[in-house]
Amino acid sequence: MNAQPQGAPAKSPTALAIASFLRHNSQLKMRQGVLNGKRQDFFRSKRALRALQSPEYASSQKKKGSLLPPIVSEEDAIRVFKELPLNSLAIRVEILTRKTVEAKRASNPQVQLPPISALSKVKGVPTLSFVREQVVSSDDDIYYVWIWERVHWTAYLYAGLIAAAIFAVVLFPLWPPILRLGVWYLSMGMLGLLAAFFAMSIVRLILFGVTYFVAPPGLWIFPNLFEDVGFVDSFIPLYAWNVEQEKKKKKKKKVTATVTAVTEEETAASDQKENKS
Repeated sequence: MNAQPQGAPAKSPTALAIASFLRHNSQLKMRQGVLNGKRQDFFRSKRALRALQSPEYASSQKKKGSLLPPIVSEEDAIRVFKELPLNSLAIRVEILTRKTVEAKRASNPQVQLPPISALSKVKGVPTLSFVREQVVSSDDDIYYVWIWERVHWTAYLYAGLIAAAIFAVVLFPLWPPILRLGVWYLSMGMLGLLAAFFAMSIVRLILFGVTYFVAPPGLWIFPNLFEDVGFVDSFIPLYAWNVEQEKKKKKKKKVTATVTAVTEEETAASDQKENKS
């Protein structure tokens, strides 16, 4: 069971059992959306109702010691699903697009919504917003986002490894001399690499500053050093003129407007595809 924050009400064991059954259920066909700046898994409530009425749920519910409540109708499935928002395990959300934001602001100028420029521009990853009315039904346009995450066994493994590493560091004075000497050489090597990296960064910046005025548009050593590429690609090519960087900036400005407009169309197409399935 997950640890509860201080002062927060304890989760119902039945609600946790329902959440455990649904959290990674393939029938939900979960997608990722951006909620409060973080990516979260969300799903349609109609798919959760289907999963609760599936043979897999009935089989799990009949197991000895199961806390899953019995379900014989859609009304029972809705009643069971309501345990998730009541225990803050899954909360209803809506998808925000340029059209929905503009429509909400037109109807209520006082409503608090993120600026259009802050909406997600990643294909298939829309921006989400909490909805005050926590309705549960089989309608296509009702979405829920997971607030609860089951603790995986790997979390305990990583915690144990971190504790073992801290314990080993505390016992460093008791290490054999050869191991301590090896750690010293390793740390000196890492410090040398770090110093070389900073020195290279300073030299390339100075060289660019000089060539920018002497031989415009300026020369970069390792132009991809701070780009979002792999380690090897960061050092390829060895040098390049700044003209390519300026072209990329102009191209990025032209593409930004197109991406903003296309994102909404892709989100709508994705929703239509889900409805057909």
